[in-house]
Amino acid sequence: MSEYYNSTEEQQFNEAKNWFKKNGTPILLAICVVAGASFGWQFWKKHQIEVAQQTSENYQQVLDSYLQNPDKNAPLVEKFISENQGTYVVFAQLEQARQAANKGDFVAVKSQLEKALAASEDATLQNVIRFRLALVEYQLGNFDGALAVLANLKDSAWDLRKQILVGDVLTAKGDKAAAKSAYEQAKASASEQDKILIDIRLNNL
Repeated sequence: MSEYYNSTEEQQFNEAKNWFKKNGTPILLAICVVAGASFGWQFWKKHQIEVAQQTSENYQQVLDSYLQNPDKNAPLVEKFISENQGTYVVFAQLEQARQAANKGDFVAVKSQLEKALAASEDATLQNVIRFRLALVEYQLGNFDGALAVLANLKDSAWDLRKQILVGDVLTAKGDKAAAKSAYEQAKASASEQDKILIDIRLNNL
């Protein structure tokens, strides 16, 4: 019985050796590929973190210089935007928009906000930009443009501010009936303080 087992074990061992000779290289290759993929993923994540940290530091340095002298250091911001991508680029463009607004240059504000909206991949940030862009369109007297931007602002968290601004834009267009409807929609979910401000608008229609 033991002789049988020894013979069988040797046969199995030889079969295993022969199988590994035929298939060993692909197996090792597969192991290396999997290990390499894992290493590559870890390396990529580490690289992304390092890039994000470096971008953050560069952004802060550029922003500090820009705020000290926006006119003189505007090229630094443009250079940063051209060499990077992602949220910090959007932040830089929003700062450019803010500086333009301080000068009363709302055409430039609109341009920067449109660039920031195109560059942003963050839904929350996109909503902030859309609302600001709608305000600028309203300021410029481009009422249909403002309404078009607001139509794309779909997050319910913005409903109150959106409906009030829609009412303001429609009032400016002279469409009092539609403005009243927008204000009443806003009033339905407004706080007591906001209701007072909405009532003032309604009374002035």
